[in-house]
Amino acid sequence: MKTTRMTKLVAVASLVLLCGCIFTPRDPDGPPEGDVTDWETPINTSIVLRNLEAAFEGEGVQNYRDCFTDSFRFHVDPSDSLEAGQEAEQKYAYWTRDDEEHAANGIFADASEIALVFTTIQEPDEGTDDTYRIEEYVLTITFESEGPSEESTYEGRASLHMRRDATGRWAIYRWVDRRLPVDDPPTTWGVLRGQYRD
Repeated sequence: MKTTRMTKLVAVASLVLLCGCIFTPRDPDGPPEGDVTDWETPINTSIVLRNLEAAFEGEGVQNYRDCFTDSFRFHVDPSDSLEAGQEAEQKYAYWTRDDEEHAANGIFADASEIALVFTTIQEPDEGTDDTYRIEEYVLTITFESEGPSEESTYEGRASLHMRRDATGRWAIYRWVDRRLPVDDPPTTWGVLRGQYRD
């Protein structure tokens, strides 16, 4: 009987020691690539732009989506729409926040590197709960491909209409995209968006 009790005691002690080895803490995994980006509470319209830049460059689709209201609408430059011809309606009509998220996901999947810079042309009046700011943007994307990587740049001017909600947070509810006012304007971000809409 003592031998059985001693055997059980040794078995329990061995299990406790083994459990200590099995359950030792490990270093946590880092965040999934493309899922976490810097985010600031958007208490002014400048922070919305910083969040948008950080989310797009860091491929953080949820933070990117949060830069836009539920009622968000995107309006392409009329010249871009004309150049799309019969496909214009399919590419650009009734563009919503869901379309914006879908296009961003497609771009993120195809890009190995993204850089986005806004330059303010007209400051907003944040004394009201509804305002707009005019920004010129330069979006540079390195696309992954079977051969050498391809870098593409998109430039344009955006009228970003923003609204402050009841919690004091700003978000974009309308984006009016325009070509730069030059003789041979570069391709806009609007054209890129249209390429990723299903």
